[in-house]
Amino acid sequence: MTRTKEVLYAAIGAADFTVEKAVRIVDPALYSDFVARGRDVSGRIAKAAPTQKAADRTRTARSQAKAAATSVRKAVKANATAARSAAGKVAKAS
Repeated sequence: MTRTKEVLYAAIGAADFTVEKAVRIVDPALYSDFVARGRDVSGRIAKAAPTQKAADRTRTARSQAKAAATSVRKAVKANATAARSAAGKVAKAS
């Protein structure tokens, strides 16, 4: 496992542990405040320019991959059609 993944998993594990403990010991009003704060932070992250750029690039990459797959599929179909046509012509010539 790479060091980067380890750090990510450690952060996720620490957050999960913290939430688990907080739910057990924290006053319900304080817990509601944490929920609101978390919603606010995740909203800011989602609206941040780097996040938007990453999402746009992901959409572009997905679109390009789909276009490439379509081109390959059409090329394979055209080659198969040409091969069948050529085989038929060779069979008739024999």
